[in-house]
Amino acid sequence: MKVRYGQHLFYVPNLLDRIDGRTSLKEGDEVVVIKVSGCPAANVMQHCYVGDPNDGDKFVGMVHTNSLHTRGDYMAYLREKIAAHEGAVTA
Repeated sequence: MKVRYGQHLFYVPNLLDRIDGRTSLKEGDEVVVIKVSGCPAANVMQHCYVGDPNDGDKFVGMVHTNSLHTRGDYMAYLREKIAAHEGAVTA
């Protein structure tokens, strides 16, 4: 996924971020894409820097862009997860 500076997204870690996660982010956390001076731009090698949207864009870490989802994509992911859970409970 291509991201833009200032974009608010939801974090759902992919395999790379699960294995080598260097942030304190939990699944479902809302983040904002930020610029860090002296560092590569967003989408370089499919990574970007993210910050806390509630704390003045405070730096949180670097994540893979495939771990970030729009609100609509994140809601669809949650619906699928709920449907899978309900299917497992009724079986």
